[in-house]
Amino acid sequence: MNFIDTYDEILSCFSSKQFNIELWENYLNVISKELSNKVKRDIKDYNYRKDILPVVETALKSREKLKQVHESFIAVSDNIKYKFNELFEEDLDLDIILYLGLCNGAGWATSLHNKNVVLLGIEKIIELDWCNEEDMFALIAHEIGHIWHKTKGGCFGKQKNISEKALFQLYSEGVAMLFEQLLCGDENYYHQNQEGWIDWCENNLIELKREYLIRITNSESVQDFFGDWNS
Repeated sequence: MNFIDTYDEILSCFSSKQFNIELWENYLNVISKELSNKVKRDIKDYNYRKDILPVVETALKSREKLKQVHESFIAVSDNIKYKFNELFEEDLDLDIILYLGLCNGAGWATSLHNKNVVLLGIEKIIELDWCNEEDMFALIAHEIGHIWHKTKGGCFGKQKNISEKALFQLYSEGVAMLFEQLLCGDENYYHQNQEGWIDWCENNLIELKREYLIRITNSESVQDFFGDWNS
C-alpha cells in the first residue's frame, strides 16, 4: 500500500492560483499517462464551466485548505496501513494518490495500468470540507474498502443495465461503509453524520427504501443517494 502525495506539484504547476488545462494535463502525465484521459472521460456529461471549473479554481486559491488536506493525508497514512494489517494480516497492492482532479470525486476506487488505485481529489475534499485528519482517515478507509471488495471477487463491472448497477452500488457502498467502520473502530461511525444526517435517514428509512425500489424498477438514476451531484 503506497501513499503518493502530489501537493508540492500542485503548488508548483499552479503557482498563479489559476487553473490551466494544459498545465494540468502535463501534471497528470507525470503521475500516469492514462490519468488525464480517464478523468476527462468521467466528466464528459457535466458542464465543465458551470460544475467543475469554479470548484477547481476555488481549491487552488484556498492555500491553507490545500495545506491542511496535504498534512492530513500524510498524518493518517501510517495508521491506515497499521489498522489494515492488524485486521487482515495482509497488504494490498495499491497506490493511494492525492491529486487535483476535475471533480471526479473526493475518493475514487479505480485502476491505472491494470493496478488498483485510490484517487483522492483534493478539490472535492476541500469543497466538501473533509480536510481534517478524522475525515481523511474515514475517506481513505472507505475507498480501500471498495478495492478490498474488488480483490475478493466483488463482481465489479458485470452489471448489465441501470437496475443491476443500482443494486450492486447499494451493496458495494454498504461493504465499503462497513470496512470504513472496521478501520475506524466504531460500528456506528458515519463521517457524513453532520447536522442530524443519521437521525434524518433513520426517521425516513422506509421512504428512502421505497424511493430506491421505485427507481430500480423504473431503471432511473440513483446517483443522488450516493453523491453530491445528480446524474
